[in-house]
Amino acid sequence: LSAQAPLGMQMYFASVFFFGISSITGAVNILTTILVMRAPGMTLFRMPILSWGILATNVITLTATQLIALSFIMVMFQRLLGMGFFDPAQGGNPILFQHLFWFYSHPAVYVFVLPGLGVISELLPVFARKPLFGYKWVALSSMGIALAGFLVWAHHMFTSGMEGFLRIPFMFSTLLVAIPTGVKFFSWVGTIWGGKLTFPTPMLFVLGALSVFLIGGLSGPPNGIVTTNLFLHDTYWIVGHFHATMFGGFVFPFFAGLYYWFPKVTGRMYNERLGKLHFWLMTPAFWVQSLGQMQVGLLGMRRRIVDYDPALGIDGGQLAITIAAFVIGLSVVIAIANLAWSAWRGVVAERNPWRSRSPEWQIPSPVPELNYPQSIRVVGDPYDYGLPGSSYVQVPASAPAAGE
Repeated sequence: LSAQAPLGMQMYFASVFFFGISSITGAVNILTTILVMRAPGMTLFRMPILSWGILATNVITLTATQLIALSFIMVMFQRLLGMGFFDPAQGGNPILFQHLFWFYSHPAVYVFVLPGLGVISELLPVFARKPLFGYKWVALSSMGIALAGFLVWAHHMFTSGMEGFLRIPFMFSTLLVAIPTGVKFFSWVGTIWGGKLTFPTPMLFVLGALSVFLIGGLSGPPNGIVTTNLFLHDTYWIVGHFHATMFGGFVFPFFAGLYYWFPKVTGRMYNERLGKLHFWLMTPAFWVQSLGQMQVGLLGMRRRIVDYDPALGIDGGQLAITIAAFVIGLSVVIAIANLAWSAWRGVVAERNPWRSRSPEWQIPSPVPELNYPQSIRVVGDPYDYGLPGSSYVQVPASAPAAGE
């Protein structure tokens, strides 16, 4: 496709370029908002952890998106103008495209994951009723993950034929990503430890995210070590690892946040029984799916093929993976039905059903058109749950009361 294809492929490349421009301008907008438009009293280390995750995400978006645009523009010029950037016959290097592509596409994984990890850190203190353990370290770990994400791209290329001397440096840089990620896990365990835990649906999905993301994290180092990567690359082990990372770092936190902020958006509560049914169907099914994919990968199942050799002995594993995938799909259908019905006929939500300290929960639900008629003032730390006399924000008395 790099040499010949219909005109539609050129239009596809151009569309990605314009999507990239929109991503970059959006990142400038969000970074400007976070850095210069915070509420009075909200220093960087009084921001919600979710805001730190979004800050790190948009640093990636601002600085990495150009590379995917550059790689696609170079392919367009090769196809339209005969510039042989990636054509060995013209002195080009096909490995160069992989370097450009993965320099963006590995940090792009963190564009999904960092906000999800922020949701986990945001919700855990609410349902543990105690301060977030190691707040500053958790905040800085998001920036550390964003920075490290730019230093590991070539671990996708250990089998590509790139220069051999690059393998060891990229192996070490890949393993170093575990440090800021481990900071978050220690914080989550420390926050849970000794807390007065409650288990509504958002908290269940947070705990599910911890278990699934742990599977993704523990299956990562074998991919980053050169000697094991050479055997695991492009097998279903990688598929299982990636699913666990994305579900634990994005999908489970997404559902946790969806249930958590649903009363704020709609002014109504979801059905708790259906929410928990969604969780208890989805979580064990995902464990079966992800671990099953890793197992069949170890037995020799390759990715991106339509069929496999029955002699591999993976029929039972593939059947279990397929059934688990359908169960996950069923659970999502239940969630959609629950949220759609609850938005229309659900019980009217209390003003602050989770007893959260966050400013959005100090005003009516759904949020009025002018959410804060006067600027709020931040007077404390965001996660001092359980500390007598502590306060995070002062909302002006002229703010509308709940139900007005």
